[in-house]
Amino acid sequence: MKEKLDQLVVDIEFLLISVIQGVALAALAASAAPIVAALQYEYWLYIISAFIFILIFWSQAIMHVLGFIRWPLDMMHNFLYLFASLIEVMAFSEMTKPLIWFIFIFVFVCVSGVLYVYDFFLIKKCKDDLCKTPAGKALYKSLYDEQLFDMKIYVPAGLLFTGTCAYLIYSNPQLFLTQRYHVLLVGIQVLFGITIIFTSLRTLKKRLELIAKNT
Repeated sequence: MKEKLDQLVVDIEFLLISVIQGVALAALAASAAPIVAALQYEYWLYIISAFIFILIFWSQAIMHVLGFIRWPLDMMHNFLYLFASLIEVMAFSEMTKPLIWFIFIFVFVCVSGVLYVYDFFLIKKCKDDLCKTPAGKALYKSLYDEQLFDMKIYVPAGLLFTGTCAYLIYSNPQLFLTQRYHVLLVGIQVLFGITIIFTSLRTLKKRLELIAKNT
């Protein structure tokens, strides 16, 4: 019975993730189409950055579901997913306004940070359930260490970068808006996002191997 309930929660989580990121992708397409059609090249990197955000959000959410999501269904966890997606979609609607873009992304990272902390406690709650076998202990250690690393490195780095970008644009609009140096900032954001994507792919491969050993 417990296995069926766990599978039910996993199915609900997969459905939620697919729906909210599908909505985000549709919002991105709607905002990007006029930019591409008008050949506004300076904002094309924002479209790429936004698409990378969707990939990161989706891949991280999938890894969380595969790793530690269990019965009972945790509503606060899902509410945070929905709130983060709301901010994500709002950011996508402001891709031609660099200052607003970076402010929204800063808020998005803040919400993601809260989600990481909340999920960290969910991981700790799964310790007894996972650590019944050597393979389960290895999976728990991987979940714990990777979540802690993301909380200590990626979240603070994201906050520092987006906060700094917003401050630079606000304090020197002549340089970053009129002279279009905001493109340099979003270019760095794209590189940062690509780094996270490749890291996530390696983590997913390792996670799947550990899960397979634990089944």
